[in-house]
Amino acid sequence: MRPVFLFVSVLSLSLLSAGAWAAGFQLSEQSVVGLGRAHAGAGMAGDDLSSVFYNPAGMVLVEGDALQFGATYAELDAPFTGQNTTYWPDALGGPQTQAGSDNGRGPGELVPSFFYVHRLDERLVAGLGLTVPFGLGARYGNNWFGRDHGISSSIKTLDINPSLAYRVNERWSVGAGVSAQYADAKLRQGGFDPAHGEAYGQLKADSWGFGYNAGVLYQPDAASRVGLSFRSKVRHKAEGDYTNDGFAELGAATGANLGWIDGVYPGHAVVTTPETLLLSGWQRVSPQWALSGSLRWSNWSRFDTLSVHGSPTDLVEGNGPTLIRNHWRDSWFASLGADYAYSDRLTLRGGVAYETTPVPDDAHRNALIPDTDRVWLSLGASYRVSRALSVDAGYTYLRGVGSRSIDHVVTSPKPAGTVSRLTGEYGRLSGHLLGLQLQYRL
Repeated sequence: MRPVFLFVSVLSLSLLSAGAWAAGFQLSEQSVVGLGRAHAGAGMAGDDLSSVFYNPAGMVLVEGDALQFGATYAELDAPFTGQNTTYWPDALGGPQTQAGSDNGRGPGELVPSFFYVHRLDERLVAGLGLTVPFGLGARYGNNWFGRDHGISSSIKTLDINPSLAYRVNERWSVGAGVSAQYADAKLRQGGFDPAHGEAYGQLKADSWGFGYNAGVLYQPDAASRVGLSFRSKVRHKAEGDYTNDGFAELGAATGANLGWIDGVYPGHAVVTTPETLLLSGWQRVSPQWALSGSLRWSNWSRFDTLSVHGSPTDLVEGNGPTLIRNHWRDSWFASLGADYAYSDRLTLRGGVAYETTPVPDDAHRNALIPDTDRVWLSLGASYRVSRALSVDAGYTYLRGVGSRSIDHVVTSPKPAGTVSRLTGEYGRLSGHLLGLQLQYRL
């Protein structure tokens, strides 16, 4: 049954991994138990197998062999009201403005995870994690007034992460692993001249990238522990097809040499995911109560520019790759949580967290990543059905705080001097995360 279960898990992750709302496009939803306390004590609580991802040294806390499969349903609400002004050259009519409202929410998505932990001996533990560490999903109508700034985006990932942990002594443990990460990306953008029609460009690409993770666990006594872990950056050069549609007609109608020929061409995008540093702690304060906390740093400042390449734009004289200049900064995530053992079978939990956005200002807030600071409010529970089987559930409400405005400008080399400016504000940014998880002790 083990190989069959593993195959089904891999297949499920490949089909279902998708985007949710997170700082940049980093996802924390690798544990439903963790979801219930806003991921406080990630990797250190020892009440599920997600230490494989958060801190591999924490695998020494797992007794015996165990399997875990979970999924979190995520949805985002991103209503936007504003206007887009395209500054055409005077020969093409000059500035033209469209105003209205739309919502950047994509369909609700599942974020799955799978873990397997196997004890090799009293000191050495092996683990395997299949997770979705990054994801992004936004979708507007094809004809929305801000189509120059993006119509839809989808980034799906699958991270395969085997790890080892070793208990050095009663207080210290270490762990490390390697990651093979698959990414699939789809980006769609539009162009529009009210007098002549519409045009679209779309990139579909995928790639494999590789990285590593490592962690250390310190246990001063049986009632407390603290851990520090690191996950490396992963560089992706996603290669695939770049499709142009409508540019030939638009160019002929306007009399402009747009230089973009309709058709399907080789294309690629270059993205480097950030390295992260996670500090987590857990403390048993009574037979019934335990407290936990986490602090995570993500190096989003390396995501300065997203470079999208397509042969029609790269090969035409005067053109180059499409550059999305983000100028992002590092982001932080801080959380506090508590667990209450209501009975031998039932445990209740809750948590709060605050996460900062990597977006530096309104000028760099992109319609496809309408990111802002957010507050997490979480609740969860675990029920032990039998000695071997337990069921976990968790819910988090996300609320955007701080600036939600956009003042975003894109330029086009053809026709020369064309500039598009999107201004407006998201009425609210909110999200719901609902997770269910099964743990089975072998």
